[in-house]
Amino acid sequence: MHAVDVCVATYKRPELLAGLLDSLFRQDLDGIRMRVIVVDNDKHGSARPVVEGFQKSSPAELVYELEPLQSISLARNRALRHVQADYIAFVDDDEIVLREWLSALLETMEGHQADAVFGPVFKILPQDAPAWAKKSRAFKCYRRPTGQSLLSGGTCNALVRRIALGSPPQEFDPVFGLTGGEDSDFFFRLHLSGKKLVWCDEAMVHECIPMERLTLKWVCQRGFRGGQSFYRVFVTRYPLWKKILWLGRQGMQVICAALLLPASRLVSYRFFVAICVRLCASAGQWAVIFSNNYFREYDSRRYRED
Repeated sequence: MHAVDVCVATYKRPELLAGLLDSLFRQDLDGIRMRVIVVDNDKHGSARPVVEGFQKSSPAELVYELEPLQSISLARNRALRHVQADYIAFVDDDEIVLREWLSALLETMEGHQADAVFGPVFKILPQDAPAWAKKSRAFKCYRRPTGQSLLSGGTCNALVRRIALGSPPQEFDPVFGLTGGEDSDFFFRLHLSGKKLVWCDEAMVHECIPMERLTLKWVCQRGFRGGQSFYRVFVTRYPLWKKILWLGRQGMQVICAALLLPASRLVSYRFFVAICVRLCASAGQWAVIFSNNYFREYDSRRYRED
């Protein structure tokens, strides 16, 4: 019997959280003892009624905790402090897991003697999504061969051995609390400590993409934030010679992308969006060098209801 604690951080998405919890409890849990830990990062406790509703009928233990201080890192750390099982799974509150999700992650972890395993996220777009979005890399489901080694991963679809976190256990860095990128940093540090990270292509989850994300502004903001996270997690750890090479390569990419941008708008809007995102990602990386003005994706002030 494998004991797994599933950690979910949520913020003001009760309807989506309900869909996730329903899918978690519909899994094939043969040989698995699952426990779900939900940490609500909304100080008003908007997820509490949803969790309490499932607690009355769920076939597995369901824990609710409130993290009132706005920070995705602190929310994840609070979930980790409740972990009791040998295995820790992570999934986002806006996803749906398939019936074999946990069993596939566990099978890959044991079969490859891995310390952490990651799976794909299949993004489901609205039927009336624009053509460029349907073909955009921003909404692409990345696939890899099962067992392929990785340097890092995300909490959108992951399983990690509790013992691999060490003693005292490794936590998510609070400096990423409002910007995101805390998961890439967390798992990259795990890799740097000598732990084995691999891919499991069978452990798929689904994410429904709302129409409001299918805009040039949203994908460019995500590209900018992703660029900042990449620099903070990876580039800052490069030796000096590698940073110099990186700077030169980034400079060439920016120049080429800027030259192609006007013509790309005439040729293909999808190509134009891809170049815009590439430029924003580079801008995000350069912004880290010259300022500390990070894009705060998880700042509550970005949400109108606050």
